[in-house]
Amino acid sequence: MPKFAILLLLLVVVLYASCGNDDGPVIENEEEVITDLVYTLVPTGGGQAVTMAFRDPDGDGGQAPTLTVSDSLQTDQTYSGTIVLTNASDPTDVEDITAEIRTEALDHQFFYIPSSGLTVTPAYADSDAQSNPIGLLTTLRTADASSGELRIVLRHKADKRASGVTITDPAGAGGETDIEVTFPVSVR
Repeated sequence: MPKFAILLLLLVVVLYASCGNDDGPVIENEEEVITDLVYTLVPTGGGQAVTMAFRDPDGDGGQAPTLTVSDSLQTDQTYSGTIVLTNASDPTDVEDITAEIRTEALDHQFFYIPSSGLTVTPAYADSDAQSNPIGLLTTLRTADASSGELRIVLRHKADKRASGVTITDPAGAGGETDIEVTFPVSVR
């Protein structure tokens, strides 16, 4: 086979290989769209549950989100907390973001940050495969009567082992904030 034919064949092979499917870059883990967040606190000794709900069906911009808190927390009480997140931007196809976070637990961490003066102490009640906190399940301990705000933050790709990072302090965790919601809370 002449050198020209070999070079031509090689050129055809190279061109064919470079003309593959070019759909653009593959996004490994696209940021979650979260339109609804519901944090439910159930007293461990029995009693009335308290539900904190955030709803923003049209996402960022447009109409303002709605925040509701069903009741006050009771003094000197321990609550078991469960958080549920959904994407209801398409009401005919509501997506369970909580399941996605559970599946990608290594990449997600919630933070529960009470304002100064609010007498609540949150704690993690779940962990990922590397024994680092997630925050889908929590406990919340109340003390004396007080009022303030409880800020809930979900971070994606946070450094869960960074120095100083706690359930109430995400400052050193880094990562991207998937959602941040602040609820008015009272303890009575």
